[in-house]
Parts: sequence; structure tokens; C-alpha cells
Amino acid sequence: MLNGETSYLTDLAEVLWPCGGLLGRGGDTAALTRTAAPRPRAEIREYLPVPSARNPRVILPATNRYAAIRGISAFAQHHSLRERMRTAVLTTAFASGFAPLVLRDRLHVAAGPTIERELSAALDRDVIIAIHVGPPRANRKPVLLLLTPAGRIIGYAKIGVNDLTTRLVLAETRALRRLTDANLPHMTVPRLLHAGDWNGRPMLVQEALPVGGQTDRPTRHQLLRCVTQICGIDAVTRRPLAGSRYRESLRDRVAALGARPEAAALRTALHRLPDVQMPFGAWHGDLTRWNIASTPRRAFVWDWERLTFDVPVGFDALHYELNEAVQAGVDTGVHRWLDSGARLLRDPMLGRVGPRHESVSTVMALYLIDLATRFLHDRQAEGGGRGAAVDDWMLPAIAGLEERAAREAAGR
Repeated sequence: MLNGETSYLTDLAEVLWPCGGLLGRGGDTAALTRTAAPRPRAEIREYLPVPSARNPRVILPATNRYAAIRGISAFAQHHSLRERMRTAVLTTAFASGFAPLVLRDRLHVAAGPTIERELSAALDRDVIIAIHVGPPRANRKPVLLLLTPAGRIIGYAKIGVNDLTTRLVLAETRALRRLTDANLPHMTVPRLLHAGDWNGRPMLVQEALPVGGQTDRPTRHQLLRCVTQICGIDAVTRRPLAGSRYRESLRDRVAALGARPEAAALRTALHRLPDVQMPFGAWHGDLTRWNIASTPRRAFVWDWERLTFDVPVGFDALHYELNEAVQAGVDTGVHRWLDSGARLLRDPMLGRVGPRHESVSTVMALYLIDLATRFLHDRQAEGGGRGAAVDDWMLPAIAGLEERAAREAAGR
């Protein structure tokens, strides 16, 4: 019985393996009906959708336990006990050879033009892949872990599978090229290894960063040090909000939402914010616990597809803090963030580049208006993004920040 997830999986197979990639059970090769003639068993490779074809989160090679184990480790989120236990169970199952007996669903791939061959040619080495699918959301795209046959990590590849993810892959390609010469003394970003097309879709390959047992989530100090370096990728300037290119751009993006019911509230909120001076610089655009890892001396940051210039300084700190706050629940998390976000922006670590007291709540309101506009353009709520119901919590939070911003601007 197909559901939305199995349909997504078969659609993804058409992108990665146009030669023929269909779902079946272990040992079943009859499902490969797209091929012109039956294929010898040796020419058919098998992948395991984990935990199942009805709920795929990763896709692992069935016949290479080294690559499968590295894929489990690389894609695991070790932020909770449950996640660590799940990773340990899967790793043990593959190491013992038991996993293919328990995980019965298969993605059968026939010989012919495949993404593995394309990547092997581009990187001039044999490549095996494991695939992270992730949960349903608007910007869902396959992330391919590239491995040698012995299980050594080579890098990661991303492929655009719809209009939104195509734009994001192209944007990240541009961002990685831009970051090549950036002055980031305490930060490491991935090098771009290859940019091209596969099956008519944009693809990029980037190096893997040394993230693992020696790295952890950033402390407050490490986070703010990272934020100050990112905002300085381009020159930081201070100017009034009303005449800024950023406000004009945000106003145009809100206007492009058209007649959506939330758009009028966002337009009104933007119009009502006080015309205070604030610093403008670069922001990563999606800085969360899932794309930054730190040691005491260095931060490793990836997923640069949202890199944007000339935005209010502090957006990255607010975005990271908001995502942390809502892990235990959206309503209580947002209420807590309204205080913790303001404290972050006033932290001495932001120093000369951060917003002054009278513009803190204005920056926070702008961040939420910007984020709400992004969600609506990307249709995150329809795609299942966490906390993406704009009218449920974003608009009430923006309204409260409007009032606070007016008081701050008036010196009260």
C-alpha cells in the first residue's frame, strides 16, 4: 500500500537512478519492470529504506555494512537519549549483519546511468552513497553521503528535486564560492568540491567537516563569536531602518504574498515599527543545532543555502535561540525566547556590531516578520515544518514586540 512517503521515495528514485529504481522486498527483483529486459542478479543493487519504505528517513546500501554504519553515524542526531539509543541499535544490527533480515523493504536499482557513476566520474574515485531523506517539509531534499567502498567519508552531495530545493542548491553553490575567500579566523566552512547537473537538476558536492565525538553544540560564547564573524563577511553598516535596502526588500517580499490572510498583518507590523538605527550585515539564514558544531577554539558551520547580506545584525543569534527554545513546545518556547532573545542581542559579546538598546525589540520583530514571510513563500506549514503556522504564534509574538519596540525607541 503506497502512502505519501512511498510515493516520495519512488519519485526520488527516478531522480537518482533513471535507469530503474523501484520498491520491493528483500530478494525480489521482479519489481524492476522499467528495464527493457531482465537484469542479471549481480547487476541489481539494493538499498534499505530505514526504518521502512512507508517512513523513510535514511536510505542505506544493503550489501556494504561499512558504508551503512558510517551513514547511520553521519546522519544521526545525537541530541537526545532516544536518538542515541536508536543509532546504537541500528549500528549493532548492521555490524552483525542482522539488519537486512529485519529491514525487509528494498529499493532495487538496476545497472545503467546512476548518480553513483556521475559522482565517481566527477570526483575521480569510486563512490558509494547513503542518503538522508528527513521528515516531510517544503525544503526537503536528498542529502547524499559520499563514501569510499571501505566506508571513508568523501563529502556530501545535494540535488534539487523541486523549484524551491533547486533554488536552494544553486544558492548554496554561490554561497560556498563566496565563502572561499571570507575572513573567518575561528570558523571552518565546507569547500565546494563539484558543481554540476544530474538528470537535469542542479547538484553540488561539498567536503565533509570533521564533526563528531570531539565537537559539541556551541556554548553561548561560541555561538556569539560565530555570529559576529558571519555578520562581518561583508561590511557591517549602521543606518536607520526606514531608508534601508533591507526594509524595502522585506516590504516587497511581503507584498509578493498577495492576498494571503497573513500578509496584511505582516505589512501592518512592518509599517508600524519605529525608525531606529541598527547595524546591517550578513547572516547564515538557518543557524541551528543541526548545522553548527564547536570545539573551544573553532566552529564548524554548514548548510549555507540561506546566506544573505545586508540584514539586521543578530538574526542568526535569534534564529538559533528560537529553535532551541521551541524544542520542548512552541507556545512556552516562544514566550521564553521573547526574553532570552533580547538578552542575547544585548550580550557584550556582540560588542560594537550588535544593536543598541533602543533597537533590540525592533530587530526581533523584523526577524519574525522575515521568518514568517519565508515560511509563507516556501509553504512550510503545508510541508510540515515545525512551528510554521504563522497566525498561531508568529503574529501574536510580533504584535507584542511592536509595543515593546515603541517603548524602547521612546526611551521608556
